[in-house]
Amino acid sequence: MLFLILLISGLLLGVYSDITTGPSNTIARVGTTVMLPCVTDSKTCSDVDWTKQEGIQSSVAIFRSGSGMLNRDKYPSERYNVSSVDGCNLTIRDLKLNDSGLFSCSEAKDSNAMTRYGTLVVVEYDCKTNAGDDIAEGDVYNNTCSAKFNPSFIKPSKIEMSGSGVDSSVQSTDADDTVVLSFAGKAARSDVQKFDCTLTLLAGQSLPDTHDKNSHSLLPPCTLPSRKVMFPVSEMNCNSGKKEVQISETVQCSPDGYPTPTCECKSDKTGETLNCSKFTVPATASIGDTYTCTASNTVSGKQSTSTVLLTVTAESPAPVGMIVGIVVGVFVVIIVGVVGYFLFKKYKLGKGDKKSEAAAHPLNSTSVESGPPKPPRANSNQRIN
Repeated sequence: MLFLILLISGLLLGVYSDITTGPSNTIARVGTTVMLPCVTDSKTCSDVDWTKQEGIQSSVAIFRSGSGMLNRDKYPSERYNVSSVDGCNLTIRDLKLNDSGLFSCSEAKDSNAMTRYGTLVVVEYDCKTNAGDDIAEGDVYNNTCSAKFNPSFIKPSKIEMSGSGVDSSVQSTDADDTVVLSFAGKAARSDVQKFDCTLTLLAGQSLPDTHDKNSHSLLPPCTLPSRKVMFPVSEMNCNSGKKEVQISETVQCSPDGYPTPTCECKSDKTGETLNCSKFTVPATASIGDTYTCTASNTVSGKQSTSTVLLTVTAESPAPVGMIVGIVVGVFVVIIVGVVGYFLFKKYKLGKGDKKSEAAAHPLNSTSVESGPPKPPRANSNQRIN
């Protein structure tokens, strides 16, 4: 009985689901998709209404609880859809400039309930460059970034360009619905042309009073493709800048240019062609022989060439490692000779000491019997007279 009384009281008093999450301020590009959330504590579309207001115009219903999607001519089903999965979220596909507006979701049967607002700003945002892949040193190029808005809803705010070479020559042109930045420059040899356009929108500008005036949105940068500047081959550096080479010496040449130059060295005597990036002067070369090293590339249809003449002036000196080995070997021989000499001296001195000791102590030698000498023993075969 008590439960029935509470239920009837609740229906009479109009107790409905509370909206816990509403749409937020969003800035998006033309052609993309956005989802504006509206989540109730029941996580359904029960008793939820969606409306949209453009500028000072009156709000137009998009979705109404119990009726579904409305005004299909203005909000076609292929682009506007409300889903009751995990809330009552509004999805808009293939965004157009006129999709911009102030969206609200509210409880359908409670005029005193909180209404949640969110501003959607759709921008036609683009950046372009007339610099092609074949941009060369000295070429003049132009980069442009533009942002177009729905003029009935919001006036363009601020767009910035950043990148190498951007300076005070950047110009801004504001129309009623478009803001444009352009930058003209001359390609330099060291440049890798890359620019970013960043749109900063103060979303509180020219919006209804219900909108948060302090909010702002930022689009991802519109990045122009990188362009590496081409330049003709410059003076080639061979053999660390030296023009003289030696027989059996390793030579390296480094041409500077883009596209990367082709390079070869040719013997003026034999006609033999060698790779200029690294080659060894043949052992059969003679003093006075010359090698012509040539690098070339093509920029803007014109071929550029750089040439270096190398002259053989002497035989290559012994490598440092060989010299060190010889010095170490000589040093070892000297040490061995000195040690051997002292060992030999020590041996000779020891032998002389033994002779001196034997002369000083004769009794230590073999003993001899005293008395007259004995006659020699007769041979047994000898006759005794």
